[in-house]
Amino acid sequence: MSNKVKIERICEHCGKSFLAQTCKTRFCSHACNSRHYKEMIRNGRYNVITKEVKEEKKQRIKLSVDEVEFIQSKEFISLKQMGIYLGICRKSVYTYLRKYSIPFSRMSGRIIVERKEIDKIMNKLIQSIEAKQENPVKALEHLTDFYSVKEIEEKYRIQYTRIYVIVKENDIPFVTIAGHKYYSVKHIDKYFLKMGYTEAEEITEWYTIEDIQKTFQMTVKAVHSFTSRHKIPKMKEKTGNTTLYSKKHVDEIKNVQIGEDGYITIPEACSMFNVDRDTIYNRCQSYNIPKINKGKFVIISVEGLRKVFGTGNVSINNVNEAL
Repeated sequence: MSNKVKIERICEHCGKSFLAQTCKTRFCSHACNSRHYKEMIRNGRYNVITKEVKEEKKQRIKLSVDEVEFIQSKEFISLKQMGIYLGICRKSVYTYLRKYSIPFSRMSGRIIVERKEIDKIMNKLIQSIEAKQENPVKALEHLTDFYSVKEIEEKYRIQYTRIYVIVKENDIPFVTIAGHKYYSVKHIDKYFLKMGYTEAEEITEWYTIEDIQKTFQMTVKAVHSFTSRHKIPKMKEKTGNTTLYSKKHVDEIKNVQIGEDGYITIPEACSMFNVDRDTIYNRCQSYNIPKINKGKFVIISVEGLRKVFGTGNVSINNVNEAL
């Protein structure tokens, strides 16, 4: 005769309630029974492994303590023992030998070090660190005036990438306001004065890109390359988006005029005689055309070029009729 009594129980695996026929039923289904059994086995293995790892760590700590005590009892130790003694890797052992000039000896192909020498060097390092900590820190001076990066660029005509290198190498004090860094006026001026920099003079005359193109017969790409290479001071017009370049600085670099001394630059020679740079250099070398190194530039005799190429485009510059 079967038992018709239904007992409400809660599954030990999934936590759901179910109707059981006996008081000993623990799971609502065979699937929950299997999952619980596998989980129990898995947890048992995990506990065993965790226990083994803890025991292994304890054993290693005990062995390391015993090994350090053993090393302390020896007068000479190997490099491996030195690494254990100082708690460093093998690569750092060689670095310490070289950096702190630790004396060592070779014995049958092995390097051995006197343990007392290591103790002396470590004690000196500890004393130097303690001395630095005991020295009082100098009170920081109160700074009120600061430059922005843009102001430093404009004042000393220097690229912003170089500014970051300078402030890092010379520990220039700075403050951060709204995500932007501002550097001490006093320290910046002192550094640039020491390095022989002068403040940028006020620029009143400017070239547009079109002006440079017309005056010096250059393409837009050549203008950009020229102004970037020679770090020509520039500014944006307040109205519009036109870039202006310092007329004085452009003229100083482009100051080689044919009518003055009878010499022209390589780009001017290329434009005048409608040839490329390689041809100019080749003819100068083949016909010994006089040339002069003037700063970063090579200037070539117009008379010598005309003997080889002919008259050329005389309208490119104001050429004297005498030439």
